[in-house]
This record gives sequence, structure tokens and C-alpha cells, in this order.
Amino acid sequence: MKKVFILTLLGLAGLTLQAQNKKTVLRFPEVNGYQVLKGDFHQHTVFSDGSVWPTYRVEEAYVEDLDIIAISDHIEYIPKKADIPNTDFNRSYEIAKPIADRYGIILIPAVEITRRMPPGHFNAIGIKDANAFEQFVNKEDRSDTTGLTAALEEAHRQGAFVFWNHPPFQTPENKPTWFPIHEELKNKKLIQGVEVANGRYDKEVFQWALDYDWTIFSNTDVHTTITPRKAVDKGKTSLTLVLAKDRTEESVMEALRDRRTVALFQNVLYGRKEHVEPIVANSINAKMITLNGNYFLEVENLYHFPYEIEILGISEGYKIRNRTFTLNGGEAIGTTVTREKPKSEPVIALRLKLKNVYITPEQNLEIEVPVR
Repeated sequence: MKKVFILTLLGLAGLTLQAQNKKTVLRFPEVNGYQVLKGDFHQHTVFSDGSVWPTYRVEEAYVEDLDIIAISDHIEYIPKKADIPNTDFNRSYEIAKPIADRYGIILIPAVEITRRMPPGHFNAIGIKDANAFEQFVNKEDRSDTTGLTAALEEAHRQGAFVFWNHPPFQTPENKPTWFPIHEELKNKKLIQGVEVANGRYDKEVFQWALDYDWTIFSNTDVHTTITPRKAVDKGKTSLTLVLAKDRTEESVMEALRDRRTVALFQNVLYGRKEHVEPIVANSINAKMITLNGNYFLEVENLYHFPYEIEILGISEGYKIRNRTFTLNGGEAIGTTVTREKPKSEPVIALRLKLKNVYITPEQNLEIEVPVR
């Protein structure tokens, strides 16, 4: 009876979400021939220590306007085993996949390889068989680190992509700590990416990603519904932007291996300049309005992500009044411009600092935007 009651509640939760069908829209421009897809590569269900059924994850992803998710249930930690006595670690993916196809969500098969720190937790995404990882688990001490390297090697044999989850977790003072085992895993190329944000952003981890040429992630690690997770994230979105050639699992995996990702966490972007700059440049439009000898500059955000902008300068011969403002999605802000002296060439440009876009832990993105 207990098992039926739990599954009934989970089923009703899924039906409730499906009935609402109210979708949050978050769009980014196409850049350099790539689609900017939105992903969450670290999620859990009742098949490990989560509290929702796999189909709910898909329906929730649709409502949150995600393009990609990976249900990465633990192999080692299965606290609900008495209620859901499953022995097939591929089952959560198999349940969710038909619904994902129906909603147009790219569902990538994944597993979380969970050990105590060091070395910690790792997600393997794009796996072929989750059951193959159980052989590396010590049944007497399921967080024992002994089989970790072999498990990561198995992930690579399956053609999976491996990234390091929440590096500060289980470390002294809950701070990112680099242990000798991480140096070993890095040198063996068993780590290909890292979460720079998971419940919080860590600038040290962002620097590791840049230094070691790792793929950058921001994931929710959601266990309950997304609402409590968003409360932890101050009500704002946490996801990974993927610059993919097209909307397929193969293109997503290719983009991850080529490090074409940007972390989005609490309305801040963290990424390499070559990835964030075209996103911003294709989102912001500026034009000059002239009337009766007066000049008025209008700056518009064509998409949905809000930008905190500081105008660093404008072409010689012009003077601008307002220099710092937040430009929300779909919003335009105007400001008066003074022409200080006659100028033969009317083409001007704005030099902008994006105060919520980081290309290193200490450096904001700066770009030049043409003014029409």
C-alpha cells in the first residue's frame, strides 16, 4: 500500500504540471551558425535520492523552457530502494524518454558517480549502460573511493562525457580544494568539465575551467521540484547554455567536447569570450534618433536575458548622459546625447561593459556596439 500511495502522488504531480502547461520563455540569438540551447545536466528522481518521477522532470523542463536535460541518478546512493526495488539503473531514462520525445526535450542518458571527497562526485553523460557502473561500487562502503578511476574509465569506454560536480562539496570549510587525485584525473583526461555553479558560484572553479581547458557548467542538481531549488538560487535561473550546430543529442555532445558552453547563474553569465561575446552582440541593438537637431540614443535588448550595462564611451564628438543601467529582456532604454562638434562621418559606436557577464573571474566582457 505504501508503494502505491507514493507512486500515485508522483503521478498526480506530473498530471498537475502537464495540465498547467504555462511555459516560461527564455530565448537567445543564434550565434556564428550555432543555436544557443539551454540545458540542465544534473537532475535526480525517485530512482536515487530525488522526490519526483522521471516524467515530471521532463514536464518541468518544458515549463522552464529547457532544451536539454540529463537525469543523473546515483548508482551508489538509493535511499528509496525499499519502496522502489528497482535493479535496472537505466530505468529512469527509459521512463522519461518517450515523454521527452513528445515535448521535444533532448534527454541525455546519464549517471552520477558518487564518492566521498576526495575525489567527490562526477556526472557521466551520454552513457550507453548505467548498469555497468555498479561493478565498481564497494557494497560494504558505497562511498569508498577505490573504484572511482575504473568507473570514470568505464564512462569513457562508453563514449560518455565526464564533469566534476560541485567541487566545494564535502571539502574543508566548504571551499574548492584541489587534491592530488584531481591532478591525476586531470592528467589522465578523465575529467572534461566542471560545475562552476551549483547552488552557488565559485570563482576558483571558474578559473580551473579556464586553466585546464574544461567545459563550463551551471546545473541545478535538483532533487525536489524546481521551486525550492529556485528559492536557493534567489528565485533566478540556473542552467548551461550550449552552442550547438543543431537541436540533436549528437550536436549537444559535440559542443560539450568542444567546450562551447556558458554558465548562467542568478542572472550572470560566465564563459569564454569567444562564446559570450557573440551572444551579447547579437542581443543588443543601438540606434540614434535625431529630431530638430536633438540626438537621442536608444539601446534595446532583443532577447530575454537581462544585462547590466555600463557605457564606457561613445565615438569622439558625442557626449552621453546616462552611463549605467539594467536592460531587461525585450526592453529599450533611451538617453540624451549631445553632439559636441560637427562631424563629417555620422557613424558612431558604443563601448559597453557588461557588468553581469564574466570572461574571467575578475574581468567583465567589454564590447563595441555599432549605432544605426
